[in-house]
Amino acid sequence: MRYITNVILFTTVSFFACKESDTPKIAPERELKNSSIVKMAPVQMYTESPVLSCLGIVMSESEAKPSFKTGGVIAKTYVREGDNVKNGQLLATLLMDEINAQVRQAEEGGIKAERDMNRVKKLYSDSVATLEQMQNTTTAYEVARRNIEIAKFNRQYSEVRAPIAGKIIRQIMKSGEVTGPGTPVFVIMGIGRQDWVVKAGLIDRDWARTTINNQVTIMMDAYPGKTFEGYVSDKTSVGGNASGTFDVEIKFKNMPSDLAAGLTCNVDIRTDTKENYSVIPIEALVKTNGNKAYAFTVVDGKAKKIVLTIARLLGDKVAISQGLEGVKEVVTIGAMYLEEGDDVMLK
Repeated sequence: MRYITNVILFTTVSFFACKESDTPKIAPERELKNSSIVKMAPVQMYTESPVLSCLGIVMSESEAKPSFKTGGVIAKTYVREGDNVKNGQLLATLLMDEINAQVRQAEEGGIKAERDMNRVKKLYSDSVATLEQMQNTTTAYEVARRNIEIAKFNRQYSEVRAPIAGKIIRQIMKSGEVTGPGTPVFVIMGIGRQDWVVKAGLIDRDWARTTINNQVTIMMDAYPGKTFEGYVSDKTSVGGNASGTFDVEIKFKNMPSDLAAGLTCNVDIRTDTKENYSVIPIEALVKTNGNKAYAFTVVDGKAKKIVLTIARLLGDKVAISQGLEGVKEVVTIGAMYLEEGDDVMLK
């Protein structure tokens, strides 16, 4: 009986011993629990191309809106929309009845003022009129002469002539309508070879890289397969359009035989500058403030915060001008949860 009891006891002890030995020991997890698992991406180099590509629109540099010097009823217009006109060509005239009457009225007033002045001068020489009376009539005569000059000048400019050579693109006033002084009657657009330009909108950084006389290649959908050469002739000093871009003006060196305002172009501007940047994925940025941003790298297994200066965005990447000196990799996945000095493990 004692033998059986010892056997059972020995078997039980052996069973638990074997079970304890079969159970794997759990490694200490303190370091794993206190470490952040992150993924890193290499810092790449990016060379900014000296060629700026953008869209442009063909426009005329010359535009005029001729008008009458005086108001009145338009007697006749001699051109219509679409007509080509020469510089100085007669475009429209006013009914002259009222204007001629004003000239005659001014002339009659001048005759009366001269007659009064001569009579008072005789009276003054006979000591009948005073010096003041003679001076007043003399002044009235001079005023009447100036009124005659004004009336004749207005009669001379009671017609509209083209101030530039070009094409009538809009007729605002027509025969029989009443117009006022300075009210445009036509809109004329210059269509000479020297009038056509291309205007392109650039972001502020590209605008700053562009200089006068930069060489330009122009491609138009209207002329597929053909390229035209030009140069930057002017840069705007004010950015005022809704897109936030700044315009540059491009003149043609060689141009198509026919152009129209509003044609779109693909423009390549060859600048004189080329810059190198370090590029990292945009998800590596954990905080941004204007052109400043923060990211993390890993040094000796610990997170290190770095301050970056953003040069420009490149889709899902960002070009950095300062802050990545000596840094080969940055944290991407897990960067948002890091603090300075945290223990990290690479994924």
